[in-house]
Amino acid sequence: MRTAITGSIVALALLAAGAVRADEAWVSTGSYRPSATMWLLNWEIAGPIGDFGKYISDTSLRGFSVEGRSFVKENLTVGGSFSWNRYQQTYSSLTVPVGNGVATGPVYRYADMFALRALVHYYFGKGNLQPYLGAGIGGAWSYAYQQVADLSRNQSNFNFILSPEVGLIFRVAGGGTNAGLNVAFRYTYTTATVGTYKDAQTLSGIVGIAGSY
Repeated sequence: MRTAITGSIVALALLAAGAVRADEAWVSTGSYRPSATMWLLNWEIAGPIGDFGKYISDTSLRGFSVEGRSFVKENLTVGGSFSWNRYQQTYSSLTVPVGNGVATGPVYRYADMFALRALVHYYFGKGNLQPYLGAGIGGAWSYAYQQVADLSRNQSNFNFILSPEVGLIFRVAGGGTNAGLNVAFRYTYTTATVGTYKDAQTLSGIVGIAGSY
């Protein structure tokens, strides 16, 4: 897994660097100009998977992300994003470790994740429908809380995050500026620890609005 993470970081860095060099060359010859800067505001529906799903299994409807993407080639953007997701669940009866023993009873759990990512996206086509592939890489701060009876436990840590995604932008208005809808599916891998589980992972469905100029 560490080898895969290192390889992903190197690949994304080389892709972004190559795109910027290509863009500078095209601009100097006068044959290309960056076409737009894109801003997106997304609602995220996320479900814990893997070991994270053993800690909280409910799908989260509370999440959003803000993205900025800048075209460095006609079909390639680089940018950044901020996102927040909250996952929570109440179990009517559960046995959990507490200190040197265990406790059984109703258990309330939640976990917050705040993430900052560097983004790369590649777009297919030039019409009103633009499918794309993308990836984000960066850091995430996570906070987890658990309460059983009058006993509580919390933990927080800062972690690596990697998020490949596939999506579609549908332009509904154009002109000097463009407006559209963004629909995407994202897999997120983190090194976050929640409870006794490591490497929290999620699958997200994303719906948002997109504007470019």
